[in-house]
Amino acid sequence: MSCFVKRRGAVTIKGTRASLHSGQPILSSGNPSLDHIFGGGFPIGSVIAIEEDKYVNYSRVLTKYFLAEGLVNGHYTVVASLEEDPVQLMKKLPTPVEDIESMPSAKNQTPEDMRIAFRYNNLSVVDLEQKPSTQQLGHFFDLSKQIDQSELAKHDILYWDGSQNLAQSSKLFTNRHYQSLLDAIHLKSSEPRFSPTSTDVKEKNLLRICINSLGSPLWYDQNFFPDAIKFLTILKSIVRNTLSCCLITLPAHLFRHLENSQQYARLIDQTDYCVALESFAGSDKETNPAFKEYHGLLDIVKLSALNSLAAFTPETRDLAFKLRRRKFVIEKLHLPPELGDDSSDARGLKAAQTMSCSGGGGNSKLDF
Repeated sequence: MSCFVKRRGAVTIKGTRASLHSGQPILSSGNPSLDHIFGGGFPIGSVIAIEEDKYVNYSRVLTKYFLAEGLVNGHYTVVASLEEDPVQLMKKLPTPVEDIESMPSAKNQTPEDMRIAFRYNNLSVVDLEQKPSTQQLGHFFDLSKQIDQSELAKHDILYWDGSQNLAQSSKLFTNRHYQSLLDAIHLKSSEPRFSPTSTDVKEKNLLRICINSLGSPLWYDQNFFPDAIKFLTILKSIVRNTLSCCLITLPAHLFRHLENSQQYARLIDQTDYCVALESFAGSDKETNPAFKEYHGLLDIVKLSALNSLAAFTPETRDLAFKLRRRKFVIEKLHLPPELGDDSSDARGLKAAQTMSCSGGGGNSKLDF
């Protein structure tokens, strides 16, 4: 009897590949620098949370990246929002960039263009602007150009704005919108999904779920946290058992008062990955010269180990972002060097405060 077992054909999904760290299939968030922070992408079946910045300027950009990446790969999409019309949100998606070499890159800058010193030229940055390789996942998008509206008609997109099939009552939720949204997601995830560009039955398709600003004033009521926790628990089970991935944005600045801090922590526990965006707009950091190169800070709130023994560990957690005209860039936070005053008064004060093992006040080889 042979000990060899015939290997079955793997299920291939467009826009996914095996992770180099865990071997499980991952997908792109649409932003290569954000994918790089989490080890190349996010696992299929994960729930990703983004804590919105105060004015919701930058979290909406990451939402557009996530949805635009799904359109490029032909993924099925569910867009849910009570704050704005989901149809209008999809019409504002960026277009993919075909020629990456035409985009301005930091590697093409001369040493005189670097903002600190020549020795920083060889440092690796989080932002990935080079031409995509076989190991890179995802696409590049141009934020200055909106997608052609005729392109949306070619894709299977479910729009939910809270007006569809509101049940008269629900045994689980006080707010009927949660039950309505769960029913819509469950129905969409139960449909057989195959890639429209392939005739191979083994090439299945992926479902991308995007819930915009969960917990906004239109969602919030007296029983918000119990309802939201139950909603995310059921949603996670649906995403885990189907070929799906979910992105949720949360207005965290509305929940960080003392009495809701523990309940908000329980809410984050129901997600797999969570990042927080801290915008400099309206704060003292906006005028701080140390942060003049950036528009805000990115904090990694939660990392999970899905189908692996340990979670991926990023190179650094000191991250900052800036929004350019054509793209959203995440980089390692490099503060500018502190250049001291070369005046005579400053040199004299420095010499007076310096301790020396020599008796004189002059410079000596024994000074330390």
